[in-house]
Amino acid sequence: MKPLILLFSLCTTLLVQADINSIPQQDLNNIKYLFEGLIDWHDYSYTIFGSKPMSLADLSIKPTPTRSPNKWINSKLFISKRITCLNAWYRYRDEFDSKDFIFLADESDWIKDCLVLFLINKKNMLRALHEHESIFKEILGDSFTPESFLAKIEKREISLAKAINNSQTLMGLMLGYGVRNATLFQERFDLMRTAWKREKENLPEDEILTKKLADIETQCGCFSELDADATIHPLYFLADVSHPESIALKKQYEKERQEIIELRKKPNFMDLVLERLEATD
Repeated sequence: MKPLILLFSLCTTLLVQADINSIPQQDLNNIKYLFEGLIDWHDYSYTIFGSKPMSLADLSIKPTPTRSPNKWINSKLFISKRITCLNAWYRYRDEFDSKDFIFLADESDWIKDCLVLFLINKKNMLRALHEHESIFKEILGDSFTPESFLAKIEKREISLAKAINNSQTLMGLMLGYGVRNATLFQERFDLMRTAWKREKENLPEDEILTKKLADIETQCGCFSELDADATIHPLYFLADVSHPESIALKKQYEKERQEIIELRKKPNFMDLVLERLEATD
């Protein structure tokens, strides 16, 4: 039986490569460029190769305001390149008929004036949804089930923002930030939104609100230190870094980062990325 299993595995790999190689080279290069940017400047590698349930990338679609004509033109060309690469993905995404990932684009109701892209690892996400099912039910109602929730998102019956009722807590859990950090960020978000509203309405300072915000800020830190030269960037998000959950997450994600760095050294790394996105483990 083992030779047959090995033969089947080899044939599957060759079929994956054949599907990818059927894409015109220029379009394939554009798709690679798209995902290379999402890996190098965002945290997509943790979702593709690690345990992270979901990654988010918010890409500017407007040229950066500047007095320099050259900088404005370069910014516009860079955005045009992004859109070209994304269009290449749209044209050939059926070649990546993966059962493992969901790629969501144009989720503009989460962040305005940005091109918002989500990549969901279905296996990791279902694990997270089951683990935190009680929290999702508390916010979305008792009818929530992990499978139906994910199916609606995959079929595009509802946007991700609407699916989670714009909850920062649920977004944090889906991004793999942990319960403590997701709830802490939600509390901070709510307090800041109240403070902004009071300021807009020219209301006097609320000392209790100000104190609560100050207390929250003392609990928040950066999950990882900035490393601009990193081959694979550490994860960056606001976190209660001293909390046991955050400490465990940091150990887990750092282990995954080192493994991904070794993969990144391979000359065919982007081919591995595309094959992973196409594979149906």
